[in-house]
Amino acid sequence: MNEAQRQYETERQHMNDSRLVDLVLSGPRSFRPEWLAEGAKRVVPLPSRARMDEHLASRFSAGSRRTGHTYVIASRLSDAAAGRPEIEIPSTQEGLLQQLPWSDENFVVATPDFSGALLVTDEGYSLIGGTLDFLKQSIPEGVDQAIVDFKRYAKRVGPGHPVLAGVANAFQPREAAWASKRDVAAGSATAEQVSLMESLGAGRISAEEFARSWLAARRRALDLRERLREPFSRILDQVFYALDDYVIDPGLRDADDMTDEELQTIVCGHLSELESLDRHGAS
Repeated sequence: MNEAQRQYETERQHMNDSRLVDLVLSGPRSFRPEWLAEGAKRVVPLPSRARMDEHLASRFSAGSRRTGHTYVIASRLSDAAAGRPEIEIPSTQEGLLQQLPWSDENFVVATPDFSGALLVTDEGYSLIGGTLDFLKQSIPEGVDQAIVDFKRYAKRVGPGHPVLAGVANAFQPREAAWASKRDVAAGSATAEQVSLMESLGAGRISAEEFARSWLAARRRALDLRERLREPFSRILDQVFYALDDYVIDPGLRDADDMTDEELQTIVCGHLSELESLDRHGAS
């Protein structure tokens, strides 16, 4: 944790002395880097009408309520500058629409635990940011798809809205489509899947530990929408199918169930296929 992050954590612990705007925003149209770093948050630009419209309210309400929040906090940037306190409102779509009538000015809405926030600007766009769990609910089409959709929107409205073009250029979809294990981004869930396969093949972890950890990493990869090309994706799918036939708890296995040794053999076979992909890609 660097000095800026330590300062941010101190401010969060003393919320009464720190305004919502100060904790979440670094300026009138951007989120604070320390806030984004906590929980590996991402940001999505959205078209808006310089107010809380039904589209924004629906998204933010879904993200808030489905992550367990019955109310949210909100503040106009002008209110923060004047020292006026934030307001608390219900996290329902109706609550957001009826109790946030502000128009043609900048304001921010956040969940009480700061896992998600919405910045509405007076320039025809909004920014919604949050953790993976929050964005799964508020951006069901996926972060990358929403970014692509905003780029299309900015292009459609044309040069008459240069601010939107600038916002669109500031956000890029990750669109990772890895062809082999050497292409995989370090720290990704897919990288963890491959590392676990190597550990099992080398006998550094048990089959039971491998099964639990690999399935958890696969779920994260799907949640993060990490993309793989064929045949890389097919090889990892085959590992998943093998685990579907493997009973993790030894006490629940029947005599004809897959053994730990059989699972290790299967995984080693798929590791060989992954290594072949790397050699093919290098040739």
